[in-house]
Amino acid sequence: MAKQIVSIKVPLKSMSTLTLKRALRLYETIKKSHCTAYFSIDGTTFSINEMPKTLSFLTEIRKKEILLVIEGEKAEQLYQQIKDSIQISKENARENPGLYRQNG
Repeated sequence: MAKQIVSIKVPLKSMSTLTLKRALRLYETIKKSHCTAYFSIDGTTFSINEMPKTLSFLTEIRKKEILLVIEGEKAEQLYQQIKDSIQISKENARENPGLYRQNG
């Protein structure tokens, strides 16, 4: 199977935002898939493999979303899984807005 490269925009500053729990879940999902993943914004790229640095990087970002680039033989499958997860988060945030209210 050929290597695939896909990208998806991940929300950072909304009700379906990438929380610490979601970031760790995303990290675990990527690790299990045997794909390589990078967060990219404004020319800066961080490998998701360096989780402490990545989390620090994510907390400093003031944009609404960040690009996640996925590379590997099953990148398309992982892309679809992440896309579905983001959609579920958005639907949950709309159905239960009190649970996802932003502070400050």
